[in-house]
Amino acid sequence: MKLEHLRLDNFQGIAHLEIDLGGRSAAIYGDNGTGKTTVFNAITWLLFDKPSTGAKNWSPKTRGANGERHNMEHSAVGTFIMGSGSKVTFGKTLREVYKKKRGSMTAEYTGNTVDYYIDGVPTKEKDYTATVARYCGGEEMMKLLTMPDYFPEAMEWRKRRELLLEICDDVTDDQVISSTKDLADLPGYLLKPGTAGQHYTVEEYSKIAKARKSDINRQLDTLPGRIDEAHRAIPTGLPDRATLEARLAEAEKTADAIRQEIAGIQAGAGDAIQGALAAARAELAKARADYTRRASDATADAYAALREIDSAIHAAERTAEDKRAETGTLRRNAERLTALRESILEEYRDAQAVRWDDTREVCPTCGRRLPEEQIEDMRANFNQRRSEHLAAINARGRKEANKDMIAAIEADIERLEAEAAEIDRQAMEQRERRQAMEGSIAKAPDFETTDECKEITRRIAALGKQAEDAAAAVEQATAEADARLQAVLRAEHDIRGQIIGVETAERQRARVRELEDQEKQLAADYEDIERGIYLCELFTKTKVSLLTERINGKFRSVSFQLFTEQVNGGLSECCEVLVPAEDGTMVPYATANHAARVNAGLEIVATIADHFGQEMPVVVDNAESVTKLIDTDGQVIRLVVSEPDKALRVEVA
Repeated sequence: MKLEHLRLDNFQGIAHLEIDLGGRSAAIYGDNGTGKTTVFNAITWLLFDKPSTGAKNWSPKTRGANGERHNMEHSAVGTFIMGSGSKVTFGKTLREVYKKKRGSMTAEYTGNTVDYYIDGVPTKEKDYTATVARYCGGEEMMKLLTMPDYFPEAMEWRKRRELLLEICDDVTDDQVISSTKDLADLPGYLLKPGTAGQHYTVEEYSKIAKARKSDINRQLDTLPGRIDEAHRAIPTGLPDRATLEARLAEAEKTADAIRQEIAGIQAGAGDAIQGALAAARAELAKARADYTRRASDATADAYAALREIDSAIHAAERTAEDKRAETGTLRRNAERLTALRESILEEYRDAQAVRWDDTREVCPTCGRRLPEEQIEDMRANFNQRRSEHLAAINARGRKEANKDMIAAIEADIERLEAEAAEIDRQAMEQRERRQAMEGSIAKAPDFETTDECKEITRRIAALGKQAEDAAAAVEQATAEADARLQAVLRAEHDIRGQIIGVETAERQRARVRELEDQEKQLAADYEDIERGIYLCELFTKTKVSLLTERINGKFRSVSFQLFTEQVNGGLSECCEVLVPAEDGTMVPYATANHAARVNAGLEIVATIADHFGQEMPVVVDNAESVTKLIDTDGQVIRLVVSEPDKALRVEVA
C-alpha cells in the first residue's frame, strides 16, 4: 500500500495543500512550523484516528492567535495504491455542530462531528474503520509499518518480543533438548509425578524446584537443632522395663489385698445392733399407729355428724348464691326496660311537639302563597302522618316496655331476695349447732405422753449409742488399712511414671533415628533438585543461543538482546534493540545516533512488512540529519527541515 495523492483543507493551519506522490518515495522540505509533521498527522489521522505524535486531545482544527477558528470544515483525503494495483481513497471531514437553545435567536457551538468517506462515498465510522483495517491491518500494525521508531522505542518490550518470536518462530523445548546431549536427563525432571507422559514446562519446573530447594534448605537448617533437642529429651537412669513391670504387678496385688481387708472390716460390723435398732423403730411406728386408730374410733360418730352439718351448710350457701345471681340478672333486665321505656317516652314527646310549618304554604320557587285547597290537603296529610307516628310509638312502648312488665320483674326480685335471706338464716343456725357439737368432742392425749412410747424410745436411744460405738471402731480400723493402701498406691504411681519414662525414651530414640533418616533424604533431594535447576539454567542458555541466532538471522544489521543475566546467575527476559555503531560494535537503540536509529527502524519495518506481506508508506521525521537511508522496497516519505523553504516543497524520487 503506497500513498498516491494527499489533499488537506483547513488542516492544522494548512488552508489548502495537495501532494501528488504517485506511490513513489519522496522528500518534503520546509522550515520549522511550515507543516511537515502536519502532513504525517494527516496520514495517521486518516488511517487510525490519531496524530503521529500520539498526543491526546489532539484536533485537526486550525488555531489562530485567539484559539480555535470556528465555522470551518477541516478535512484530509488520501488516495492509496494497493499491492494489486487497485486504488482506494479515504477521506475524513471534521465539522462543528451549532444548535439554537430554546428562546435564543442565535445558534451556539455545541461540539464536533466527523464525516467519513471511502472513494468519495459517505460511510459510517464503523464501516470506515473496518475497511481501513481490512486493507492495512489494525492500529498496531499501521504504527509498526508507518513509524520507524514505533517498534524499537514506543512498543512495550514484551510485545516486541512476542512479535519477533512470531516472525522468526519460537524454538520448541524438544529442539533445545535435542541440540545437546548435556540436556538428555532434563525430560525426566520435567515429568509430572504420578503421570506417564505429562510434563511441566521448564519454567514451571524451575519455579517448583526453586521453591522446593528453599523449603529443603529451611528444613536442613532446623534439623540439627531438632535432633539435639530429641537427644536431650531422652530420660536416663531408669531400670529396665521388665523389672518395672514386675514391681508394678506386686504393688497391684498388695493393693487388692488391702481393699479386701477394708471390705471385710466394713461388712457385718454392728449388723446385730443395727437389726435390733431397726426393729425398735418399727415397733414405735406400729404403736403410734395403733394408738391413733383407737382414738379415731372413739370419736368417729361425732365427726360423722359434723360432716353432715358441713354438707348442709355448703348446700345452703350454694342455693343462696344462685338466688342472688338470679336477682342480679332480673335487676339488670328491669334497668334495661326502664331505660327503654324512658327512651320511648322521650321519642313520643318529641313527636308530639312537632307542629305544622307555615312556610310550607308558600311556593319555594316563586314565593307566592299556595292555593287554599292544596294547603288544606297538605295540612291533612301532615296531621295524619303525625297521628300515625304517635300511635306507632305508643304501641311499641306497650309491647316492649310497659309498666306491668317492669312491676313483674321487680316482684320477682323482692321474692328472690327474701328467699336468699331465709336460707342465710338457716345456714347460720347450722353453724351455731356445729360449733356446739365440736366443743363437746373430747380429744385424746398425744402418743408421746404415753408410757408405751417412752419405754420404746428409751430402748432406741440405748441401741443407737451401741451402734455409734461400733461405727467408731470400724472407722478406726478402716482408716489404718486405708493409710497402708495409699502408701501402696503411691508406690504404684511412681512405678507407672518410671514405665512412662522408659516408653518416652524409646519414642525419643526412634524420633532421633527418624530425624537422622530425614536429614539424609533431604540432603539427597537437595542435590537432585540442584541438578534439575542446573539443567533448567543450561536449557535456558541453550535456548537463548538458538533463539537469538534464529531471530538475528532475519535482520541484516540490527540484532536483539532477548535475555539479561542477573546477579544470581539466572536469566530474565527482555527485548532490547541493538544497533551497529560506527566502529562496528552493537549499542542499545536508545544510545545510538539519530541516523543509526532511523536506519535500524527502516530495517525492522522492512522485515515486518515482508513477514506479514503488508506494505505501507513509511514517514521519516527529521530526515535532514540522516545523510543516507538504507535501501528499502517500500515507499519512504522523508520530512526534511530546510530553512530556505518557507512553504512546503515536495521532491518525488
